[in-house]
This record gives sequence, C-alpha cells and structure tokens, in this order.
Amino acid sequence: MARPGPLRLVAMLAAACHQAPADTGPGDADAAVETACAEAEARLGYPACEHRVPDEAAFEALTVLDGTADAVRVGKYLVPAVPDARLPGLFIYVDVFPLHYDFLLAAFPDDFAGLTTDRYEQLILYPETREFYAGTWGLYADADGSWRYGFTVWDDPADPSSTVTEAQVAAAWEELQARFDLGDLAFVPGTSAQREAAAGWEDAPFDVMDLAEVRYEAYNPGEAWGTLRLYTLDEFEAATEDAAYGWQDIVVIEEAPTDVERVVSAIVTGTRQGALSHLNVRSASRGTPNCFIADPLDALADWADTLVHLTCGEADWSVEAGDEADAWDWWDALRPDPVEVCAPDTTTPDMPDLLEAPVATAEERAAAVCVWGSKGTNLATLYQLPDVVDEEHRYRGFLVPMSAYRAFVEDHGWTVDLGDGEAEHSFAETLDAWNADATFLSDPALRRERLLALQDAMRTAEVDPDLVEAVTSRIVETWGSDEVMVRFRSSSNAEDALGFSGAGLYESESACAADETDGDSRGPSRCDPDKDDERTVSDALRTVWASLWNPEAWEERDWYGIDQDRVAMGILVNDRAEDEQASAVAFSGNPGAEGDDRYLVNAQAGEVSVVSTDPGVWPESELLTVEDGAVVDITRVATSSEADEVLSDAELAELGGLLWAVAAAFPVDETVPEGRDLLWDTEWKVLSDGRLVIKQIRPYLR
Repeated sequence: MARPGPLRLVAMLAAACHQAPADTGPGDADAAVETACAEAEARLGYPACEHRVPDEAAFEALTVLDGTADAVRVGKYLVPAVPDARLPGLFIYVDVFPLHYDFLLAAFPDDFAGLTTDRYEQLILYPETREFYAGTWGLYADADGSWRYGFTVWDDPADPSSTVTEAQVAAAWEELQARFDLGDLAFVPGTSAQREAAAGWEDAPFDVMDLAEVRYEAYNPGEAWGTLRLYTLDEFEAATEDAAYGWQDIVVIEEAPTDVERVVSAIVTGTRQGALSHLNVRSASRGTPNCFIADPLDALADWADTLVHLTCGEADWSVEAGDEADAWDWWDALRPDPVEVCAPDTTTPDMPDLLEAPVATAEERAAAVCVWGSKGTNLATLYQLPDVVDEEHRYRGFLVPMSAYRAFVEDHGWTVDLGDGEAEHSFAETLDAWNADATFLSDPALRRERLLALQDAMRTAEVDPDLVEAVTSRIVETWGSDEVMVRFRSSSNAEDALGFSGAGLYESESACAADETDGDSRGPSRCDPDKDDERTVSDALRTVWASLWNPEAWEERDWYGIDQDRVAMGILVNDRAEDEQASAVAFSGNPGAEGDDRYLVNAQAGEVSVVSTDPGVWPESELLTVEDGAVVDITRVATSSEADEVLSDAELAELGGLLWAVAAAFPVDETVPEGRDLLWDTEWKVLSDGRLVIKQIRPYLR
C-alpha cells in the first residue's frame, strides 16, 4: 500500500475530524480538571504531555512521522489501569520523550524517582502489577485501504499469560476515547497472540483493525556485520539470561520482544515493530540497523551462526558472507572510546586494614587501585576521611591484593585444548591464548561455553596454603575469632570507576575461617549453624576470583574496550551483615532528572535485594532535600512491595546527613566529562542493632 503524500494526509485528517466521536463513558476526561501535564511543563520548562487531543493541531504536535507501510503518524500514551494510578490519562510529546520510561523519570520525578526498567515493565505489561495501560496511537491503514485512528496496548509477547484481554483493551479504549476528539479509535493488535485473541472478540465496543500484509519493513535502515543468531522468542529470552549473544552478533528473532537492552550489531524481527518501539529507539540511538523480515528464521536459515554482511535497505534486504576485516572496522566504529584500566601490581603481598591502606593522596589512590582494586580502595578512602564517617557507621575489614589472584591463575591450571590437542595449561596461559584467538573473540556462544568451563575449573583448584593461612590470620586479627562469618567482595581494577561502573558483574561470598581449619569438609558451618555446608576461606577466594570471568562481565568489559589481559581481581573482606533490618542504595542527587539535586534513596526490608528483578518485588523510594547537611524535606515516592515503611524519617535524616558529608569530602581524582554531573552511588545497611553502615561508594555520571 502506498503511503499518502502531504496533500492526501491533510485530506484524510480533515475527513477524520468529521467523524463523530464515540460516546464518552466513566473515563470522561472532563469529569475533573487535570493538571499533571501542566505541572510537568512548569518543572521542565517545556511541554511533556497533554491530557486531551482536541484537534488536528494537537494530533500533529503529539505525534511523529512513522515511516512504516501502514502508519502515517504515531504517538504514545499512558492511561490508568487501576483506580489509584499515580497519573491520569495522557498523551506524550514523543519528539521530546520517545520512551515512556524516560518520560516518567524526567516529567514526574516525585512520583517515579528510582524507577528501574524492570519495575517500569511491571507497571505496564503484566496484569498482576499493571498500573497503566501503555502503547502507541495514531493514524493507521486498514487492510481494505482505509485510513483510521487506532491504538495499541502493550503486553509481553514472551509471556502468554500477559496477553491483553478484551476487557483490558476495552478499559484502555474507554479512557483514550474519552480524551480523543478527532474520531473513533480502533484497536491495532501488535503481536501474533493479540491478533489471535482479538479474532474472537465479537461484541467489543471498539473496532479491531486488520493491517495490510507486509513482507519487509526497515525501521532503521543500514548495513551491519555480525554472526547471525536465530532465535524463537523463548530461545531469545534464555539467550539473554545466559549472555549467549553480544555486540558482534546480528540477532534474528521470530517475534519482536518488548526490548533488546544488550547492544547488538543489528536486529531482525519476524513481527512488525514501529518507529517508537523500544527496539527501534535503541537501534537508532546506537546507529545499528533494525528491520522486519517475514518468516526470518526460514529466510535466513542458511546463514545461521556464520559471519555475514546484512543490509536493511529502504525497500528490501540482502545478506552475504561477511569479511572479518570489514567486520572489525565496523565493530570498532560502533563501540565507545576504550576505557583504560591500570596494570595490576603482581608483587605487593600486603593485606592492610581499611583504615591503614595508603590512600591519602591522588597518587596513592591510583596506585592502590592497581594493588587492591577499586571497591576496596574507594571504601578505604571513605573510611579514612577525617570527621566524615565515624566508627559507628563503618564496617571492619581488610584488603587482599590482586597479586594473590595473579599467583593463583599462573600457578594453577587444567587440562584444555588450546589448539594443539589437550594438554596441561595454567589458567593464565589459557586466558592469554583465548584473548588472542579470533574465534573466541568473535563468537559469544563459544566464548560463554569456554568461560563457564574455566570458572568450574577455577572453583575446584587448590589455593596456596600459605595464602589461606595468611587470610585466616587476618580474619582472626580483625574480628578476634575464627568463628565469625565475614564477606569476601569483588574489588577488581575494572569496576566502581568513573568510566566503567561494572555494577553487578562480579560475585561476593561469605567465609568462615573455622570451617577452613576444622579438619573436615562436613557442615554445618562453624560460624553459622543455619548453613548446612561449610564456607571455607579457600572457597570464598576461588568464587570471587572466578567471577572475574563471568560471561556477562567479559562482554561488558569488551564493549567498553577494556584490555582483558590487564584485568585482575582483588578482594575486600568485611563484616557480613546478619539479620539486617534494611538495605539501601542512595545517590547524592536524582540520577533520572537533570538538575534535580535531591538525594534518591531506594530501600528494601530485611535481606531482600534493593535491585531485585523478581516479578512483583520492588523497593521503597524517597527523595531527600538536604541543606547544609540537614534533611529538610522527605518526599516518599513509592512504598516497598515488602513493607509499609522500610526506613523511618529519622533513619532517612541520618542517612541524608551522612551522604551530604561524604559527597562534600570524597576526593575526585578523575576529570568529569563536560556536560555531565558527578553523583555518588552509595550502598548502606541498617544492621540488626539499628546502626546505619555505609558499605560501598562509587562515582555515577548523570
């Protein structure tokens, strides 16, 4: 079907304006004066949304040209799905906010501060947790050639239980239609499951559009090189969990998923998307091709798992064998500027207390990162700041140097084939060989398989008895007993830095020195009888060291151009919180809202993770206004799924005052990029005795 030209579009819009709007029901927007969008405009200084579409001018302002075969202009909307939704129905200015997520964070910081992408998806996709219906709206082409106003309703195509029902679509339609004065809105099914379900809706109060059949469509035209990975939607979800694809891959998916957050060379889907789909917004921002090809798993089957050169053209697509040199040229242009990490110190054996590590000057701190890693260096720096964090708010702890890790990988190994048949090689030799192997470097699936096997071998290798004895002695020296459970935490030279956060890439493990020396391997733990198995020092060392080679960590470092040959793992050993009352992540500013200097606090009750991705689990969120070290206002943004109140006003006041002192005193040794704000990302615990302890600090660029 041909797209209408400008004159025809004007005529269609004029004709649409003469249609009689549907009767408005309980969702009639005139029932109350709505001010949310006006308040957002006052905060931002420019329009963010409107509550109605009264005329053609509003339609033009709120939508953008779509560029697909059967849509002329499209926009985005949110309408309440529950009576106590935080916002009324609204239409977003998508030329300013292409993504709902960014819109909520920026336009309504008091209501959605700290919103994560996982929580955002819960708010709009799943019936158990949905607060809003969300989707697109605009002018679409029906299969019979007529042009009509329509809307979509989003769910999760990977989860059949989330497929919208007739009643849910009717609820969204009723609210939208009451706010839309240009004519009748028809439902536009966006997934194969929605089309199948809507085929049986005989008594729906709205029409269901049957879009014209299209065999190909380009959303972000261009060419790319990569290994072609073919997935059903279920296979793609599993591959995402396993980090089985990466930025050197062209991902082909039978049905378009909700999103593809990981960077890839190109995206091809077997169901259609749209100009404002999350997939396309991300692809456009990264400069990677994105297109729809009918039945792509069959069309591209002959090229599966091979390096190809794919072109998503304006009118058609093509694929051919890819040249490796061309591929690397394209990949190198795609990646950000490389992040430099310091060469690890392989000789220093010292295991200093956090209050004794040499971190007084910028030069000492830079050297300390190369000896003990960033996390340990940052915490030692924080704890040694004069009159900032006193003993009450500190963990006890010490640092294990990266030289211990280097000795482990150089002195221990396994049987592996590095190209000349199976033979004994050290872990260091293995990594050196792999990091020079073109196949390993360009094949994420193979890379994952090898890294997981390496980690299994590392977790069972012997640890130098002298090192274990030295670490055990330091535990007893620091805590006064070998029957105190402590925490071994990652402290590599590739995390917690200005240019590379590395949050969540590595692992921590608890350890009991008495389990190491009790002469047996039987549980329960001598430090914690609730633990059925022993928690030895050797196991904790191996676990943290091996986590340096988590496939997800390798991929993240590689995307940022970090030299894998230079990464090494130090360890921060500190108190293990037991029966803590709460955990919190606090920023010295609102990371989701430019210019908002209120501190964002996300807190969760007990031992539940603040950043948990479990469905239906989310933390409470607060914004703190802090003046001269005193919290003068607390805005409670969201209640935790687990408790009515996690942190009291008094606890928030204490945290805010401490964070103000930390932010004012913590040294900044790196240059903050122009146009970016430096915030401090901190982690806290409220211990069983009520003490508030700060356990981590790292820079965050807003």
